[in-house]
Amino acid sequence: MKTILVTGGAGFIGSNFIPFFLERNKNFHVINLDLLTYAGNLDNLKEVENNPRYTFVKEIFVIDN
Repeated sequence: MKTILVTGGAGFIGSNFIPFFLERNKNFHVINLDLLTYAGNLDNLKEVENNPRYTFVKEIFVIDN
């Protein structure tokens, strides 16, 4: 099984993309990385929250050089 990382997946575009992608790509696991700020809402992803090929991670991604 392949895995993709979607950043900001609880926002408008991501929350429409993730169910679409999972439905059409049965051999992929989706990891949704979102901080859930003003635009992110997990209610937008109710249809996939119990999907075994979906994982949500609430985190901020920082690269510090």
